[in-house]
Amino acid sequence: MIVRLSRSRRRFVILLSLFPLLLLYAWLIEPNWVEVTRHESRSKNLPEAFNGLVVAHLSDLHLREYGLRERRVLDLLAEAKPGVIVLTGDFMQEGQDPDALRRFLRDLSKQTPAFGIWAVLGHHDHQAPLVEQEGAVKTFFSDSGVALLVNEWGRIGTGLDTLTLVGVDDSFTGRDNLGVALSGTQRTPFAILLTHSPQLFRQADRTRFDLVLTGHTHGGQVRLPGLGALWLPDGSEEYESGWFFGQYTQMFVTRGIGTSRLPFRLLCRPEIALITLTRGRT
Repeated sequence: MIVRLSRSRRRFVILLSLFPLLLLYAWLIEPNWVEVTRHESRSKNLPEAFNGLVVAHLSDLHLREYGLRERRVLDLLAEAKPGVIVLTGDFMQEGQDPDALRRFLRDLSKQTPAFGIWAVLGHHDHQAPLVEQEGAVKTFFSDSGVALLVNEWGRIGTGLDTLTLVGVDDSFTGRDNLGVALSGTQRTPFAILLTHSPQLFRQADRTRFDLVLTGHTHGGQVRLPGLGALWLPDGSEEYESGWFFGQYTQMFVTRGIGTSRLPFRLLCRPEIALITLTRGRT
């Protein structure tokens, strides 16, 4: 007896048979298939000394171990040779040994970008503290060659050719304080805000930051053609991934490196964003 299936049923059977392969791809291949994306941030406020500076932006490592993905990230950064590296939070996964992160950061710092490595914390970094002692988290980062900004600012360059980096603690859990972060600083021609969650974008635009770098959303982690992200974490608002523009401010939201909740990525590869700062009108 020959059973003939309708076209719609044949498609369903094919899709059903492919599902295990798709699941394996989303679990084993894409989460480790790190993509380097290249961008330009143009501003008339940028000092000439920083024209062409490449900023490498990483976020959401969610480090479970110092493994294949993390080593690939270091290899790609070594090839790119950025002038400065920034990390925007969610370094660890709950219950994991912080020693893996310490080793990753120390190997990262060996690349010695000209203007250093800067970081801010995300909400997972407070849910699973990197260190038990209150206030010791900055030492954890500094000993690993990374400058951690906790509602404070730093500056790179010399004289009039300076650029300000302002880093706020996690806004998703209400630990951010932009007023404190800006306290004591004098406005430089160009200022970058580092924050884990993109929900500060409107406030950053009112404050006239030139560039905001953020993560948190993972780009949705799992995306479907025509539908986009199936899920975004609270605090993402309408900022899924990529570029967003206000009246004064540009913001880039990276898809991040690691995974959260479920260890899957689909049509949403891990991302190292290389952003070239360019002097000129937008």
